[in-house]
Amino acid sequence: MTTNFTLRDFFVYLLSGLTLLICLGTIFHAELFRLTVIFFDKYDFVKEFSFLVTILLIPAIYLLGHIIGSLSYGSLQFFVWTDKKFKKSGKQIPKWKYFILIKLQQLFYRQRVVYAVIKWTKSDSSEKPFKSVAEFWTSCAKLQIEKIYTPAEYWYVLNELFNSINLIFFISTIISFLNKQWILGILYLVMTIFAFKRAKQYAAHFIQAVVNLTVARQNTQPGK
Repeated sequence: MTTNFTLRDFFVYLLSGLTLLICLGTIFHAELFRLTVIFFDKYDFVKEFSFLVTILLIPAIYLLGHIIGSLSYGSLQFFVWTDKKFKKSGKQIPKWKYFILIKLQQLFYRQRVVYAVIKWTKSDSSEKPFKSVAEFWTSCAKLQIEKIYTPAEYWYVLNELFNSINLIFFISTIISFLNKQWILGILYLVMTIFAFKRAKQYAAHFIQAVVNLTVARQNTQPGK
């Protein structure tokens, strides 16, 4: 499973970085084309090492994917920090601050596995194999130890991928509107909503996969 996860991890960050480059390329295509022409005119010898440059681009794109992943995680930490701060203050939150907080929560938190697990454990379903968040993650750990976690891991990785893509499209939306590229901004806004919906769907699939695996393990191995 470690090898498979490493490969999936690599492609998730590679796809995230590639998506970022494509989005920036569509927004700043004229400027990037001009800079590329200037660069190759000034450093003509680079053309002789085009294959090597292409190879070196792969780790660079992978690194960009990690940066986006860090920003995505940072947005989650930011929400948790602001939410605790508002609750701790005990003061009534101004409506505009509350509105911004809710929208940030909807965009960067509610499509995540963490939020989906919390909501699922608080639901009224009586057929749940675990009743708390701690029990859920303990079950995930047991599935990993027994090397039967792969079907659930697939949905978790997809959720992480679309969390990053959701952030990329959101940033691209803002940049497009700031550059008065209205059609492109609307397109990225639609894609942001699409990525959000898919991430949320994959989070639900992950939970259901963990439930199915846990129930199957309990039925086939009653002592565990």
